[in-house]
Order: sequence, then structure tokens, then C-alpha cells
Amino acid sequence: MSLRPLWRLQEHLKEPSGILSEMANFRLYCPIVVRPNDIDKIGHINNVAYFRYLEAARLFYWSIVFGSRRRIHNDLILAHAELDYRQQANQDHPLRVGIRTTRLGISSFDFNYEVLQDDTDLLLGKGRSTQVMFDYSANRSVALPESVRKAIIDLEGLENLKCGSRDE
Repeated sequence: MSLRPLWRLQEHLKEPSGILSEMANFRLYCPIVVRPNDIDKIGHINNVAYFRYLEAARLFYWSIVFGSRRRIHNDLILAHAELDYRQQANQDHPLRVGIRTTRLGISSFDFNYEVLQDDTDLLLGKGRSTQVMFDYSANRSVALPESVRKAIIDLEGLENLKCGSRDE
């Protein structure tokens, strides 16, 4: 991300609906390359491609937090994913996905996302996903390891996280 004067940044934080983007709350941004097969027959990025971009952001986040090799004995599963589309996009602009953890539960955590045009900061979509720590041999969810919890808190800051279940 190039550095822009604050006034220009704030100018681009407004969505067409007038709601402010949460861009300032994201510590990590994953650059996205729009591939030719992401484009539909009318020249727009296909809606399914956005979920691949969120997946790329999750992998990027995980590699930043834990390095290139995961040192966890259990795996994460994607339990829920949603995305609200705000604007059309095409391959004329590079993209980036902002990603942050917003909730830590006992065995799960939530990511929030913003998909933006990298050169204009135009908000294209906002999403959320829930990841669950899962033990495949026991076929059940398990508690997040303390090392995972600590690494997320170290990156995001405890004051920026909701702790507990989504229903609380």
C-alpha cells in the first residue's frame, strides 16, 4: 500500500451508501492478483472469485502469524463464510483484502474482511468467516491452543477482540 495524505485516504473511506469503511482497523492486507479465469463473460470479477480472495487472505494471515509452517497438531476448518458485495470490479485495478480477527471463542474465531481496489481504496465487499479448530481423528472441535490465542492477541491487541461465543 502506498502512503497517501490522510485527507485523500478519508475521502476514499466513504462507500456509495455513505457508510464508512473500517479500513483503518485492519493491520494486515493481502495483495490479490486478478486472474483471467476470475472474470465472467461480461468482464466483471465473478462472485465466486471473491471467496478465493478471502481464502488467500486467511492463508496470508496465518503465514504472518505463524510463519510458513504451521506448528499445530490440529487443523482449522471453515465453518461459515459470508460476503456482502458493494461494487462491481474488473481486472483493470489491483485488489487487496484487509483481514483481522474480531472474535476469539473457546474453539473458534472470526475473521472480518474488506475487499478493496488497491489503487483507489474503493470498497468492493465486506465479509466475515468463522474458523473452528478441529481434531479429525476424534471428529470434533477442540480448544484453540494457547499459542494460537496468544499469537492472535499479540497481533490484534486484546482491546480489539470480542472474547466468547458469537451469541454473547
